[in-house]
Amino acid sequence: MAIAGDYSFGIGEISFTLRNRQGDVLARRKGDTIYYAASTIKLAVAMAVIQEVEAGSLSWERTVPSTHTFTSTRGGTFSLSDDPEEVDHDLPEDGTPISVRDLVEIMIDRSSNEATNMLVGLIGIPRVQRLCETCGMRRLHIERLIGDLAARDHGSPNEVTTDELSSLMLQATTGSWARPDNRAFLRQALSRQHFPVIAQTLPVGIPWGSKSGSVTGIEHDVAFIGDPDSPQLLVLAICTRGYDEQSAYEVMHAVSQALLSDRIARPGEA
Repeated sequence: MAIAGDYSFGIGEISFTLRNRQGDVLARRKGDTIYYAASTIKLAVAMAVIQEVEAGSLSWERTVPSTHTFTSTRGGTFSLSDDPEEVDHDLPEDGTPISVRDLVEIMIDRSSNEATNMLVGLIGIPRVQRLCETCGMRRLHIERLIGDLAARDHGSPNEVTTDELSSLMLQATTGSWARPDNRAFLRQALSRQHFPVIAQTLPVGIPWGSKSGSVTGIEHDVAFIGDPDSPQLLVLAICTRGYDEQSAYEVMHAVSQALLSDRIARPGEA
């Protein structure tokens, strides 16, 4: 298949991995190439939090005060409000109680960085790392809070590959890592994603859910396509770097269409 081997994508770099519900790789390009994870790491955070709720260490109703300010792993504090591209402008006023359930939802559907850091503050970075390890992730991991530039500059990256990102999304939507009701809760949050990329190429009526990630020069998305309970479920992860935002979207759309157009049944088709 040309797109999996000799397709030209211009000056930027792109990787993708497409899996079926059984986890088989249907198409792949540079699936083990390592990228900065950006907001795709939030999928692992959500899964770790859900497991802590099921273990009784957290409750969905527990609240924490809203904040933009966090402690760096290098010491001192940093504020996401200092960066208009990182701050969650819809976050309630500082000190407003927010429940764990609401934090997970806004971390996933509108990709709130503050919600992510508040949740990681509750369970700890090692807990998210353990989730990644138990799900078989070798490269996908978290080393610091989002926006902790001091830690980033001292060599603490949050990393991902499309092979592992696609595997994690498949486990998130179909695996035995959590009870069915909590998997359904996460699926629903993913289906309300405010910043979809892959889903923009799908026919109307196809179920989907995704978690994208974006910083300057980085655009990623991982999506489940189809009913997660159906044997026809597909999962596609795409990671890019070196493109401007518009060019990244164009190449990601082209890849999605090429990989999915002959593999998904339109609503109403037998």
